[in-house]
Amino acid sequence: MYAYEIWKEVRDLAIKEMPLEEKHDKLLDQYMLSELMNYALHKELGTMDKRNDMMLKVWKKMLPSLMGITLKVMKTIAPGTTFKKIVNGFVSFSQVMNPLSNIELTWVSDREAVMRTKNCPFLVRGKELAKKAGLDIDPKEICRNDSKVMPEMFEEFGIDVTMELEENGCRATAKLK
Repeated sequence: MYAYEIWKEVRDLAIKEMPLEEKHDKLLDQYMLSELMNYALHKELGTMDKRNDMMLKVWKKMLPSLMGITLKVMKTIAPGTTFKKIVNGFVSFSQVMNPLSNIELTWVSDREAVMRTKNCPFLVRGKELAKKAGLDIDPKEICRNDSKVMPEMFEEFGIDVTMELEENGCRATAKLK
């Protein structure tokens, strides 16, 4: 009789829509795990420079289309407006991993902005996820590495970027040249 009751419970399970927040959390964990595996593999193979070169090549190509405007043309005509579009686009894109409530954007001037991320899920949950997956890697390593690539990516658009890790987050300062 016990097996029949289990079967009946399984048969009567209703498939329900997963709440949006749960979907986001599951997708974010999957994305973070992919990033952790990618980084760990390149580190193990000694191909970190090739990873960084590829990342830079792809982001330089994709950044204009992700921002939705022809940035290279606009930066010569209206550099301040272009700078603001790029910074706002970066903040918008950052919401893929961070809720907007974790992101603080401060406009120092029309040529300088500071974005601070607090309680970054990649740093907060990523360490536990790496441990659970058996990867001997600290997500801060990835952030430190990527903070070397990002300035070169934005340099193409006439923007100097510096990044500093903070506890469970980071601070990026962007300045229009």
